[in-house]
Amino acid sequence: MSGRMVVAVVFGGPSTEHDVSVLTGLQILDAIDSSRYDTLPVYVTLEGHWYVGDALRNRKNYIPDEAVRRTLDRVFLPIGGTPEEAADGRWRLVSSAPRSLLGRKSRTYPFDLVVPAFHGTFGEDGSFQGLLNAAGVPYVGCDVLPAALAMNKAVAKAVIRSVGVPVVPAVAVPRPAGSGFASLAELAARVDIPFPVCVKPCNLGSSVGVSQAGDRTELEAALSTVFKFDTAALVETFVRNLVEYNVSVTRAFGETRVSAIERPIRKEKLLDFRDKYLSGGDADSKIAIPFSEGMASATRVINPPELTPDQQERIRNWAMRAFEALDARGTARIDFLSDAETGEIWLNEVNTLPGSFGYYLWENADPPVSFTALLNALMDEAVETARQRSRVVDPVQANASVFKRA
Repeated sequence: MSGRMVVAVVFGGPSTEHDVSVLTGLQILDAIDSSRYDTLPVYVTLEGHWYVGDALRNRKNYIPDEAVRRTLDRVFLPIGGTPEEAADGRWRLVSSAPRSLLGRKSRTYPFDLVVPAFHGTFGEDGSFQGLLNAAGVPYVGCDVLPAALAMNKAVAKAVIRSVGVPVVPAVAVPRPAGSGFASLAELAARVDIPFPVCVKPCNLGSSVGVSQAGDRTELEAALSTVFKFDTAALVETFVRNLVEYNVSVTRAFGETRVSAIERPIRKEKLLDFRDKYLSGGDADSKIAIPFSEGMASATRVINPPELTPDQQERIRNWAMRAFEALDARGTARIDFLSDAETGEIWLNEVNTLPGSFGYYLWENADPPVSFTALLNALMDEAVETARQRSRVVDPVQANASVFKRA
């Protein structure tokens, strides 16, 4: 192996957005600067099993069937220990295959840094970041708290509203214990937002389970659908004359920077999963085409001409304030909703890395940033974040211990 850093790109996972995560992981593997880094693809199945192997670099092998899995090595991430314990100072994934009768050690796969490419639960919500923190592994993107805050749309709205950024009025509706139409009817009756409303999962992304409800009966049906995916629903004011705008933010270049603005073009009243990820082709075409991550494949208008300079400034300013309020790292795509007739704009939600790298927004920024250059900056930021964390003093070493030590 070369002396370059080894980047483990981890994707897949037990999420409704598993397949989109695979596309993102493959896209990152294509874009990483091979003059600076070697890569280690790590695929996580829907059941939560981790695999490594060269077959994971081939788009045609997804989703891996039993024949492909036999060519892979199932691994796990040990918790505890430090890279200094290894001769080369690297972390390792360890083969979960049993040791041979001859006592040979399990195979290991060294790496220096993780790029999480999960979408939705397990990877975008802070849980995977917590695992990496427990293992002491440096990684790209948000720490646990910012990731968890951004994933919970109701809490994120409260935080963002506190710094003066307008958000769409919403009510969080928890899933009732047990089941039954009576419970749904009672919950729907408590929603005091005028119809029509938008109903979505509180803790998912990619517009999964999003619908519009025009009356109490439709609201009950929408809540029933959402509760299949999530433990809570978010019921929001439906923005009339709806136009959506997205922008990406990062602090990886040493200061808070904002990308170009886009207006995604949707086929229906609400931008759904298929508009985001299958616009312009089917799933097979997305696997075959490099750099087809997420909304990069959707039809869009970059720097929409209908936005006035004041509206553009508000979108960029509010996006930066939201990113900083959540103390986010990496990059995030921040989505806005607008009433095309009144010109009013509200922040809708923050999609932290890895929910969206938004590379196509950065390629159209001023100045433009290639996806490879963006990844370089994000990994540099991750290394510096890990260095800063390592400088934190252990309380036990600062005379906060209770028991005697040798």
